[in-house]
Amino acid sequence: MRIPTLFMSLAATVALAQSDPIPEFTKDDARRILVAQDWENVTVIAVINGVSRDKVASPSLSHALALAYRDGKWHDLKFDTYYDRDLGWFTYESGDAKFRIWTREGYREIERRIGW
Repeated sequence: MRIPTLFMSLAATVALAQSDPIPEFTKDDARRILVAQDWENVTVIAVINGVSRDKVASPSLSHALALAYRDGKWHDLKFDTYYDRDLGWFTYESGDAKFRIWTREGYREIERRIGW
């Protein structure tokens, strides 16, 4: 019974090794996402790769801490980012059949339309 389990573990390891590696989320990525969210004077304090705010571990998760200015006051920001092969690193909010997505390249809103 050990041989099939060992074989399956080895096959899974080989399959993961063959996929493209997830790039590291950087302080510059975090700063660009916050700027896309209209934050000013952004200072990224830390980026914790591989874990979310809820302490979920995955290479496609990252958590960041920053200070930034908006609406006439300073804010301490704690936010999670996610990795998608098409979007790269991103953060989002959702509701009422739409998603708002921020990436290092900017902002986009995706709305559900009839026929979608």
